[in-house]
Amino acid sequence: MKTALSFLAAPMLFAGSMLFAGSMLFAGSLHAADDLVLTRDGTTDYVIVMPRRASPATGRGAQELARHLKLMSGADFKIIDDTSPAPAHAILLGVAPPGETLDSGANADLGADGFVIRTVGGRVYVVGPGPRGTMYGCSAMLESLGVRWFTPTVTSAPARPTIALAPINSREVPAFEYREPFFAEAFNKDWAARLRLNGNTPALDESTGGKIAYAEFVHTFDSLIPPSLFDTLPEYFPLIDGKRTGGYVQRCLSNPDVLSLAIAGVKRAFAARPDAVIMSVSQNDCGAWCQCDACKAITEKYRAHSGLYLWFVNQVAEAIEKDHPGKLIDTLAYQFTEAPPKGIVPRDNVRVRLCPIAVCEAHAYERCDFPATREFVANLHAWSTITSTLYIWHYNTDFANYLMPFPDFDEFPADLRLYQKSGVKGVFFQGAYAPGGGGSDAELRSYVMAKILWNPALDADALVSEWMQGVYGPAWKPMREWFDLLHQRARVPQNHLRIYDPPSDAFFPPEVRGAGDKLFDEAMKLAANDQQRRDVSKARMWLRYVKLVMEPRDDRTLDAFLNDARAFGITSLNEGGTLESWASWYRSR
Repeated sequence: MKTALSFLAAPMLFAGSMLFAGSMLFAGSLHAADDLVLTRDGTTDYVIVMPRRASPATGRGAQELARHLKLMSGADFKIIDDTSPAPAHAILLGVAPPGETLDSGANADLGADGFVIRTVGGRVYVVGPGPRGTMYGCSAMLESLGVRWFTPTVTSAPARPTIALAPINSREVPAFEYREPFFAEAFNKDWAARLRLNGNTPALDESTGGKIAYAEFVHTFDSLIPPSLFDTLPEYFPLIDGKRTGGYVQRCLSNPDVLSLAIAGVKRAFAARPDAVIMSVSQNDCGAWCQCDACKAITEKYRAHSGLYLWFVNQVAEAIEKDHPGKLIDTLAYQFTEAPPKGIVPRDNVRVRLCPIAVCEAHAYERCDFPATREFVANLHAWSTITSTLYIWHYNTDFANYLMPFPDFDEFPADLRLYQKSGVKGVFFQGAYAPGGGGSDAELRSYVMAKILWNPALDADALVSEWMQGVYGPAWKPMREWFDLLHQRARVPQNHLRIYDPPSDAFFPPEVRGAGDKLFDEAMKLAANDQQRRDVSKARMWLRYVKLVMEPRDDRTLDAFLNDARAFGITSLNEGGTLESWASWYRSR
């Protein structure tokens, strides 16, 4: 990293986080004449001002600023309200700069999350009209001063007794309205808020300005039209091979009573969750669709299974629109409904969530020759011609092998830009989500994903290096070499990577496994403290898992792996299974 000034400082413990004062670009005691000197030699005459009736999220932003500026400089920043006129040296939160009116009407383009940061005279203005905008602006200001939140427990902040802020005139709006890396590690409330994530699963609440909360989340037919109704009302269920069929199946969507039940169910769900922004009305996770004449006729009219499902969902969305303005209905374009329909489009309050479940995840989609990938790219293009409100469910792990390294860091940044180009409004990156986490590169992935979900133009490769330097410290180079070694294998055109593939010699031949052991040995020697050694050891679990699968053995190596997995809090090595069930299966081999 290029720096104007560099310094060395010992690691510091702060509020349960390991902090590393590293080399950063900063003014320090050398600053331009028009810079705002926020602190000088560990003292400040600046205050943080927020409105008397500030939202909890704005209050959180103020606390974040005061806390981290003190951490960097040692200076105490007093937080006051606007009962009295603000002093000349002030950081004003939720207040528009002079000559501007920033509110959700006049600046609707800022949306729920956008913000403005501007320096005027001796003051700094940080304001966003939406529920999270000002809080996100506070995070952005700290990032501009060198603060980084690499993981829930590792924060980097430069030690700077004198903090000089160069003039700023910044306006930021995220590329996507909905941003969710679905990894257990990313569910942490503080980390998600600092990374400007607003998805359904993290423990975000009023103090973080809320989130894009779902009343109910995907595969909701069983909730809306309960399976127990089959005994008395089999006509609500699909006709399959001439017979009404119960169990885990789809529903007969042409039946008007099914529509009425779904509408009533959505209204109940929103009443129970007034904080919810969106409700999923979406197919079950199976095939088993209805083959009755009425359903077939609607499917044929719109020339795709998705046409029947969109026809149904549009009616639900229309029915709730009057009583629930601003609420959204979400549905899936998934497996048998992935291909888009003809002659029907989603309503404005409908979000179609397109799911590329069968594609190769090693290569950028537009450059991959895998048949399912080519088909998905065509479907994405076709959907984007009929709606500008797509969401994406993007897959970022091997669901049969959570701990297997998944070298897709060339693919997902490129395809996020493809999504942006295609008019996509929200992205859900699905990884290893079981309690305890532990999936390969989960924290690195979440960090990089958060950054590029906000701004896809950022250099993802540079973000990887930044994260590794911040987390692994002196051990970052061998860790980066291991990362690059895996991605070299992923760049081979014929080495396709799908989400249920077992470890193979295409990606993990003996020479790669052997090189990995040497690189991890080197990294452990270079790690400077317990936190770095722990993070290197956790990353090595992914190589150890591959070796166990590819070189089966039932001895102390397996026992040590299982004990270490438990120590890291890893509860599952595959979707739907437990660590203990995997161990039993493995030994039975």
